[in-house]
Amino acid sequence: MALSHKGWLGERIKGRNLEVGVCATAASGFLLFGYDQGVMSGIITEPLFLKQFPQMEPKNKSGAIQALVVAIYEIGCLIGSILIICYGDKLGRRRAVLIGTLIMLAGTAIQAAVVTGIGNGMNTSSIPVWQSEMAPPKTRGFLVLFEGALITGGIMVSYWYASLPLPPPSFPTTPTTDSANTRLNYGFWFVNQNSFQWRFPLAFQAVFGFILIGGILLFPESPRWLLKHGRDDDALHILANLHSTTVDDAELLRDVDEIKKVNAITTGRRLTVKEFFSNGPEKNGWRAGVAFASQAFQQIGGINLVTYYATTVFETSLSFSPELSRLMSGFLGTEYFLAAVLALFIVDRLGRRRLMMWGALGMALCPLIIGICLSQTTPSYRAPAYAATVFIFVYNTCFAVGWLGVTWL
Repeated sequence: MALSHKGWLGERIKGRNLEVGVCATAASGFLLFGYDQGVMSGIITEPLFLKQFPQMEPKNKSGAIQALVVAIYEIGCLIGSILIICYGDKLGRRRAVLIGTLIMLAGTAIQAAVVTGIGNGMNTSSIPVWQSEMAPPKTRGFLVLFEGALITGGIMVSYWYASLPLPPPSFPTTPTTDSANTRLNYGFWFVNQNSFQWRFPLAFQAVFGFILIGGILLFPESPRWLLKHGRDDDALHILANLHSTTVDDAELLRDVDEIKKVNAITTGRRLTVKEFFSNGPEKNGWRAGVAFASQAFQQIGGINLVTYYATTVFETSLSFSPELSRLMSGFLGTEYFLAAVLALFIVDRLGRRRLMMWGALGMALCPLIIGICLSQTTPSYRAPAYAATVFIFVYNTCFAVGWLGVTWL
């Protein structure tokens, strides 16, 4: 796939403007990631969606299909990530993101979760690398946390699609006797008698995808990747644009030499699997174990239950009305985003380990308290259900502050 390393803007954008452009492009990718995660939360409880796909109804014996449909997206993400491990360095950062986004758009068009997941797995494995290699060293840690906050921003947007008050639809609808559908109109949930109710939120993913493609085409390739592949002149010009200087600047040339040395080390003799997991002088096994464990526990700590099933939890476990369930999901997504933004400003003051330890403690206690509250809830005694709702928000806060972005650092 022909793709100019300079990007369409070439020499016309430099310095701070170039950094902001790259950051905005990466931001659209992580907003897309978050939106993809959250959009199914409201849709899987939509009456018309369940009418179209009755196998997804959780009350049916075949309700496990609902879980499979949600989980298969994550399987696609895994496949996409593995593809980048195998071929990402050959493709280059921008080309990998471009291919991943095109796959996501294809998955959106045919409403195929596993295809969308493959594209997203490629993107989330490539975008952080591209952004980090284009950013100054002093801002890279902040940008990693910022990307995590943007995931929650995408989740927030997807949740509010099911909660934002909008006027009634202008097209005709068939009268309904379902009292839940006649009380309030929220977001696309108000389209009671048309599949537009769930098709549009799914199709809206394409908006972020087109923005991401535009940014990838406009901005240049990673200079570190270009140097790694022997394209020194191209990398030098891009670095000069990033630093708003000339290609013969002494400090710039020192940076290039440093990058070359690092590339020489990383592309040297490959470790065997045994060496990778051994605990020799370099403690490779310990380092790998910490990295794997932190990422694994981030995913199996329960956050995906909240992200993918927030509306279902409010509606079925807490017995809230359909309208209130969607509204609470919107508030939950907003709180999630604000907590992730908070982490940006306290992580350097409190430290990574402290945030992770306190976050893990909160994430362990909250489900316990929620379970106790739900066991005491009855139709005539709703106070424990409201307490459980509070601790769902607390759980989200603990994860967003302690485990969402910090595990990547």
